[in-house]
Amino acid sequence: MKSITGILNRGGRVLMPVFALGRAQELLLILDEYWGKHPDYQKYPIYYASNLARKCMVVYQTYVGAMNDNIKRLFREGMAQAEASGDGSGKGGPWDFNYIRSLKNLDRFDDLGGCVMLASPGMLQNGVSRELLERWAPNDKNGVIITGYSVEGTMAKQIMQEPDQIQAVMSRTMANARRGPGGDGEKFLIPRRCSVQEYSFAAHVDGTENREFIEEVAAPVVILVHGEQHNMMRLKSKLLSLNANKSVKAKIFSPKNCEELRIPFKQDKTAKVVGKLATIQPPTKSTLEDGQNAPLITGVLVQNDFKLSLMAPEDLREYAGLNTTTITCKQRLKLSAAGIDLIRWGLEGVFGTVEELPEMHKKKLSEKHDGEDEEADENTNEVPKQEEADEEVASLVAAYLLMGCVTFRYRSDGEVELEWEGNLLNDSIADAVLTCLYSVESSPAAVKRSANTHQHDHGPPGHNPHANLSPEERLERFLMIVENQFGADNVNPVADPKLPITSKDDAKGEDEGEDADPSAMDTSNDGGDKDLDERRRAELERLHKLGIPVPGIHIKVDKMEATVWLEDLEVDCVHKAFADRVRRVCERAAEVTAPLWG
Repeated sequence: MKSITGILNRGGRVLMPVFALGRAQELLLILDEYWGKHPDYQKYPIYYASNLARKCMVVYQTYVGAMNDNIKRLFREGMAQAEASGDGSGKGGPWDFNYIRSLKNLDRFDDLGGCVMLASPGMLQNGVSRELLERWAPNDKNGVIITGYSVEGTMAKQIMQEPDQIQAVMSRTMANARRGPGGDGEKFLIPRRCSVQEYSFAAHVDGTENREFIEEVAAPVVILVHGEQHNMMRLKSKLLSLNANKSVKAKIFSPKNCEELRIPFKQDKTAKVVGKLATIQPPTKSTLEDGQNAPLITGVLVQNDFKLSLMAPEDLREYAGLNTTTITCKQRLKLSAAGIDLIRWGLEGVFGTVEELPEMHKKKLSEKHDGEDEEADENTNEVPKQEEADEEVASLVAAYLLMGCVTFRYRSDGEVELEWEGNLLNDSIADAVLTCLYSVESSPAAVKRSANTHQHDHGPPGHNPHANLSPEERLERFLMIVENQFGADNVNPVADPKLPITSKDDAKGEDEGEDADPSAMDTSNDGGDKDLDERRRAELERLHKLGIPVPGIHIKVDKMEATVWLEDLEVDCVHKAFADRVRRVCERAAEVTAPLWG
């Protein structure tokens, strides 16, 4: 109180940054009581500028009975004075302050003369307390009193170092603010001339109390969370030094901000066995001492509301209300070489014991009864009338159960049927059974068992209908392949053959290059046409003797044309790429129908 009265006596204003709850109410009680005992200071108003503190004051006024004895005493004295004075408003308790007023915002605050201001937040980062700090800091008559713990990096911690300047956040446009160095225009500094003092009203424990509490709890894992790393590391070092005298070492962690920390938690879980599994007798102590192994129980573990229950899959609907679905898998294959004796021998070699199903016992009983009926019919000389069936029905020969999960059935026609309930284990066993059956089918014993004597007639091979084809049939097959490549409308036969070049044609070509009499050329034209027809007729006869029905084919695709002469598959085309494609197609077609011309 000397610090507060000293600032008021020199004509200044007192700023006390506090939090909204706890410390603020304690300071308000102290100030109101002191002002009541010292009338000289009652001319200085006391304000608390915190909306949350103002709203929570109703809670403090209501639950006086839950507070300490001093507050209860003040409440009784205040109510007695109110009754004596005839005040029936119900005011007069310790939280009905006489010299303290609530301030909703700074717009209603007349900043004239000395006063005491309790404002939040306590770290002076922003809000009303920061705005008043920036307003009152340049005046050396004013003072700031820190009443609690200050976190590293906040304005409350920085101002305790009494800097010459503080950064302006809430009042950058003030006339007395000036820009800081750097020239960025963003950092405004305010001179600090006010006094700064610290008095701890924090509800915190010290290092000794913390250490005693941790030792009393004896926690195996201790996590230190604190704003100041230096103080946190000091406490960690002290706790680690205490581990030297402990049989069970405690784990001490001091994570940084936003650092992830993983701690394993072990908890014993107990499951309740219900349904069919509960009928299995648990092992006793005597049976375990005798060296007998406890029975292995398998089931489904169901968790409901943190309760574990172990039950058989068929009990899920009754005890857990869950619908279950069973997938039955079947696999059929035919073994023509291996018999049932060889198959059973192979299965016993792989899986050990092969269990016979009740189907086998019923089959043996039915065979026994059939034999007795036949003997009775022979004694009475009655021949039973047999009905002829449309098709032979395969009868069951053997039925086994393998590894308690895979059902094996073998029928008289060699068909094998495997059936099992689909799951990971049963699927693996079924795969092993199939592998065993296929290996038995291809084994030398199966080959020897299925060996029989056969008579084969090795006569001369029959006539192949494709051995001697007519030229027209071969041409038809050739054209079918070519038309599939280029289209039926784009492939047409060529009627005129390609004539070989003779010596007369060479001489005629030389004469055409020289100047000749036109009248002489006209008289010789008729004789040349007759000679050309004779040559074409002779060429066609030659090709027909070779078995070539037409001289060639004409292929046209878009604007590209090509002529293929069938005698040697020569291609005439001005487009080289198209000619190469036609040549490859014709060569492959000729190979398919080879020999093309016989």
